[in-house]
Amino acid sequence: MSCHLGHQALGQPSLEWENRLKIIKGVARGLSYLHKELPTLIAAHGHLKSNNVLLDENFEPYLTDYALIPVINQESAQELMVAYKSPEYLHHGRVTKKTDVWALGMLILEILTGRIPSTVLKQGGGGGEEEDLAAWVRAVPEEKWVCEAVDKELAEEIDNHNEAEVVEMVRIGLGCCEADVERRFDVKEAVERIEEVKVNDRDAFDDDFYSSYSESTTAAGGGGGGGDRRRPSRELSADFSGIS
Repeated sequence: MSCHLGHQALGQPSLEWENRLKIIKGVARGLSYLHKELPTLIAAHGHLKSNNVLLDENFEPYLTDYALIPVINQESAQELMVAYKSPEYLHHGRVTKKTDVWALGMLILEILTGRIPSTVLKQGGGGGEEEDLAAWVRAVPEEKWVCEAVDKELAEEIDNHNEAEVVEMVRIGLGCCEADVERRFDVKEAVERIEEVKVNDRDAFDDDFYSSYSESTTAAGGGGGGGDRRRPSRELSADFSGIS
């Protein structure tokens, strides 16, 4: 999957918002499945990152390299596996049931920003010093997420119809990356919040608009003559004044 993001390989297309959302939902569902099927493992995946998400021709995601912590040499696991990069392990030396959620959050932010989590450089005098991707996104004011934090190619696609969806997904990603384990989403809550984000169908929006306009015009006309035909126009202007 990483070849389609901001660091995409030569010849690989960038991902449209609809496909990015599809991938996030598919990964979240897969992670939920692993946690249900492997309840005895503290981190059912343990190594969730973009390189371990494979995409088919329809951008359906498939998780790889999961459930390896019990079978890998502990020293190698601590050096290489994503679970051992989590705040709870770095600060307290432990992996928890929510460690996979942290990895999911980092993956969400990578999908939205196009930045590799381990190579975000601090702005202004960092001298090449690395900064946590979640901390970097949090440092950007929410109203500037789209223009300053989101992947440039995704930002060019965003308009009034889908900006709220992207912003909400950034919030979810940050909630999954919460350093305080107690405040971090668990797998169930993360999946539920992700599933609530829907692609805003521009055509459906237009159909609803014109349908509402037609119904209002018919109602104002009283089924015949004598109605104020201009009234629906005034009502629509008030209701949709914020739409350009």
